[in-house]
Amino acid sequence: MAQKELAMEAKLLAALTAEVSVPVSQLCGELGISRQSFYKYRRRFVEEGPGGLVERSRRPHRSPQLMDAALEDEIVRLRKTLPLDNGARTISYHLERSGWPVPARSSIHRALVRRGLVVAQPHKAPATKGHRFEYPLPNGAWQIDATCWALTSHREVWIMDIIDDHSRLLIASLACHGPTSEAAWTALCDGIARYGLPARVMSDNGTCFTARFRHDGGEAAFERDLRALGIKHLLSSPGHPQTCGKIERQHQTLKAWLNTQPRARSLPGLQHQLDNYRNFYNHHRPHSANRGATPNETWHASTPDRPGPPIDLPTNAGIRRVGHNSRIKWGGYHIGIGAHLQGHELLVIAHNHDLTIFGPDGLVRRLTIDPTRTYQPSGRPTGRPPTPHH
Repeated sequence: MAQKELAMEAKLLAALTAEVSVPVSQLCGELGISRQSFYKYRRRFVEEGPGGLVERSRRPHRSPQLMDAALEDEIVRLRKTLPLDNGARTISYHLERSGWPVPARSSIHRALVRRGLVVAQPHKAPATKGHRFEYPLPNGAWQIDATCWALTSHREVWIMDIIDDHSRLLIASLACHGPTSEAAWTALCDGIARYGLPARVMSDNGTCFTARFRHDGGEAAFERDLRALGIKHLLSSPGHPQTCGKIERQHQTLKAWLNTQPRARSLPGLQHQLDNYRNFYNHHRPHSANRGATPNETWHASTPDRPGPPIDLPTNAGIRRVGHNSRIKWGGYHIGIGAHLQGHELLVIAHNHDLTIFGPDGLVRRLTIDPTRTYQPSGRPTGRPPTPHH
């Protein structure tokens, strides 16, 4: 219950009756004050004079919860020097690693507010969200995607990133000219060389990753090579980018960090920055999803998952028309058929790279596609047929 503040008149009356015999109980009743308050102000006036009647702060002289000045200075220093994510959570992580006593995150935040280093932004309050799924083991699934960047000349370049779904470890970060299958495979091989094979790779439906929406019945080189290694390829549903949300969030963090650096003049210069960022992100930046551990610590805390045996492509079939060049197209390959079937529709049945082709009169040919070449010759002799001798 709050203490009642007395009017100055009541305090003066209590003080000035110090040398006068008055009925204290009756006087206190008339003033509406307690006997304890009456005698308190009489004593203060005797001991301190008129200054003793001034209302005093009830704040304690010492608070055991008040933050030590040296600790608060260290919090401010970290706020100003950390290159990225310098909020209360990250400051708490660095205090613990440096041997400082670690106050509650709310206390760190209040210290930053006291020192004028936090501006309230209520419109940025995070929305309530449910539990985010993650694979239980490192290398259980890698997410891959590309994002656009620009050099000092304003020339557009791309960054191909791969992140581990379980630990948030940045597996690879490759500066490249464009989001191509070659760039995706180079980044994947770079990550495999350091961390081994993943069990799964998750991507969107970009043409550098999949031929899902092509109409020739084939598959992209990236997904074909994954299948040969036994790595399952998981594609996000169209219009549902949350499937690869972790890599999208990583791109935001990467660009925030790059914006603190001098703009790269060339692709090798950008790659140097990406290598520095990957080291910082994996080894020195605590991740909230890892309860304050770094991605590298989380990745090494469990035995990595492994891929299975090579994955067979399901049997596929389709109708193809023989063009004027005596070929049909299948999965990005040109299959030689023969001039005698130009304009005819053929049935193609494919299992992996083994094709069986039927025409109006039955079997046309069987072949195994050579993936090192785009054109698959018909096997028929070339040139004009020999002139018969009589």
